[in-house]
Amino acid sequence: MANKDQILQAHDRQIWLSGILARVGYNTPIGKFLRLVFYYMDAFLILNTWRDFLYIRRDNIGEKFFAVDHAIMHTSHAKVRELMQTEPQLRGNDLGIIRMLAPSYLLNNPLTLGMNGSEHTGARAVILQALPEPTEHAEVLGYLVDRSLAKAAIRGQVHIGDDLPKMLLEILHQLVFEIALSETEIDASRNYNKGLVLASLPNFINQYLLAFITFPRVQHRKRLIERYKESPRWQSYLETGSQYQLNAHQVANSLFDTIHIAGTAGTSALLGSVIGVLCLDERLRNDVVSEVNAVWDGTDTPSGHALEQLTLLHKVIYETARMYPPVRFVSQLTTEGGEVEIGGRRCPFQRGTRLLGSTLTANRDANRYNNPDSFDVTRDFSDIVSWNGEGHERACPGKSLSIGIIKMFCLYLFKKYQWDSFTQVKWDFEKVTAVTPNDLVLQGFTHR
Repeated sequence: MANKDQILQAHDRQIWLSGILARVGYNTPIGKFLRLVFYYMDAFLILNTWRDFLYIRRDNIGEKFFAVDHAIMHTSHAKVRELMQTEPQLRGNDLGIIRMLAPSYLLNNPLTLGMNGSEHTGARAVILQALPEPTEHAEVLGYLVDRSLAKAAIRGQVHIGDDLPKMLLEILHQLVFEIALSETEIDASRNYNKGLVLASLPNFINQYLLAFITFPRVQHRKRLIERYKESPRWQSYLETGSQYQLNAHQVANSLFDTIHIAGTAGTSALLGSVIGVLCLDERLRNDVVSEVNAVWDGTDTPSGHALEQLTLLHKVIYETARMYPPVRFVSQLTTEGGEVEIGGRRCPFQRGTRLLGSTLTANRDANRYNNPDSFDVTRDFSDIVSWNGEGHERACPGKSLSIGIIKMFCLYLFKKYQWDSFTQVKWDFEKVTAVTPNDLVLQGFTHR
């Protein structure tokens, strides 16, 4: 575990690096090499103690500081929100703090988050077309959620960290492509997601030295993408993409990442945290159950109107997303160089420097939220930075579906299913994984 001195000494080295990069160049061979060295040095600290990393640097250096590959990290709500609303916005092929240095793991297609210009506009148009509005497709969504939970009832438990991502993979493939994944394919997709961190290693390491791990995962991605092209909906997605000069490879890979990374990892993490919150707070859980009983009698499947009537649950989801954000960082690139004040010192930065925003610290900024570490569903969520904010070109296109899926799960969990006990509810703020009580197990899980 890193301590305060390690975290601050590592930042002193970043200050030193700013002057060196100003002399040797940011994207020269030596500049790239130095940044890569510092990226891995800082990444080792932040991967194992990410909350301490953020708070120690913020409290001792200031609202902004250098982190990972000489990126400028912002921690306040105001600055993170400003970063999100910057338009037009230039992004690199990064997933939060993770630099995707191994394009082979992504089949040489950038993440949608790393696309820019018409490529990003086109991919976003395809994604918006592919993701259904939950209130308009409540019947099929309810059927899929109920089917997933029925399988868990046979096993007699729901493991938050293991079962929810698998359920989401199955549900999203049905919603987007109308295809059913086998258990083998679901497991392979889970393994693919778990290996995303490997994409932060240089490509030759990922593709050759670690081929015994990465090759089967990349092959799974290839096979699944070929299945996408057999979907009855594929042609319509391809036609939309072609309007923006996207080819089949770009369309298929963008939808793969949407389902696997944003959809599965993000939504399952937030769903798990909502369940954890309701397990711990009996009064709030009882109020949610009362609301569920008021909007749905348990017959047929819930309607879109029932989803809209879940106003308390909607606030619970928002407050959970504020306190336990499934997306920890947002990232973009500077379009020009300059100087930035870090800890009272003027430091040079170069064109292409990453600007990172920490959603965790932004969501718990005492300058924006009263008692920020307390759970309070009466807050004003109008400018929440979870889901990448609202009203701009980079806002999360899957926000409505994600919230709708979580609401549908809660309808069934509290109306049609029950559990007799649950294990410890604990959020992990050390490792840089989704802030979710992954070890929580609903035991004695069964139909009512």
